[in-house]
Amino acid sequence: EVIMGNVVGAGQGQNVSRQAMIRAGISKETPAFTVNKVCASGMKAVALATQAIRAGEADVVLAGGMENMSMIPYALPAARWGARMNNTDLVDLMIMDGLFEIFYGYHMGITAENIAEKYEITRQEQDEIGALSHQRARKAIADGVFSDEIVPVTIPQRKGDPIVFDTDERPMDTSVEKMAKLRPAFKKDGTITAGNASGINDAAAALLLMTAEKAKELGLEPIAKVRAYSSSAIDPAYMGLGPIPAVKKILKKENLKVEDFGVIELNEAFAAQAIACMRELKFDIEKTNVLGSGISIGHPIGCTGARILLTLANEMKRKEHTLGLATLCIGGGQGMATVLERV
Repeated sequence: EVIMGNVVGAGQGQNVSRQAMIRAGISKETPAFTVNKVCASGMKAVALATQAIRAGEADVVLAGGMENMSMIPYALPAARWGARMNNTDLVDLMIMDGLFEIFYGYHMGITAENIAEKYEITRQEQDEIGALSHQRARKAIADGVFSDEIVPVTIPQRKGDPIVFDTDERPMDTSVEKMAKLRPAFKKDGTITAGNASGINDAAAALLLMTAEKAKELGLEPIAKVRAYSSSAIDPAYMGLGPIPAVKKILKKENLKVEDFGVIELNEAFAAQAIACMRELKFDIEKTNVLGSGISIGHPIGCTGARILLTLANEMKRKEHTLGLATLCIGGGQGMATVLERV
């Protein structure tokens, strides 16, 4: 089976998971479905795959997430039944269906401003995390760390040779000083900027899950196993704090401590929420987002949950860590966490 997360499916056609798997060359006899849990869609796809395997309903599942944010369309909601007279609104579905806090009526960026105020997180602290994220991602790219997890895409050109796309575009050569010059993005006197917030990006990521017996039968070497996962929910006004109860829940469930993890992936939706989560959960910055995160690599919302699991598994293998943790906040006021164990 194929399970893929996707948040804004407007204009993409039916069941994008099914479309992707057929175009990837997977047998048309393989079933597929698409799941939407906003920012955790990709991670939820992996959890559902794990459940299917544990329940004996599947031996092999391809799970992940995808989002093409640059191609999300606009909509004319009034056009369905007729706008009658005068002007009508053109709605940006990337904002409305992907980045808008529907209960309080404001952009996700304001939820980060709420957290910055609640935890008294300064602009300087946020810019420092933002700069560090970019520096770590650029170093990882220079060191070839991502080469094992990025599938090159060949793009034909009208003239000349095709372009091979194999490197993330977003990581920038920046600094705290450069970030300090950016204007607040969501409030006149706010602290959230384009520099200390995650990027709007296009990406897809997938993980192949199967039973240990099936892996042995196919002659495949597992990287890690899904040990546990958990979900939580909070006040949507502070949605960025979602990882806090999700991580606490999984630690209690598995009788673990934060110190047990060799590496942690905490998606940086915004620097403010990442800082608050690290404070509350007592995450070691030297173990957290060691290769960059949402601010530097980007946050294609349907993909990120799967992407951080993929990066986590590879980093665990590379550094021989026994346990790893991936967690992220979810628009609408939720959080999700997953524990991986190296095998």
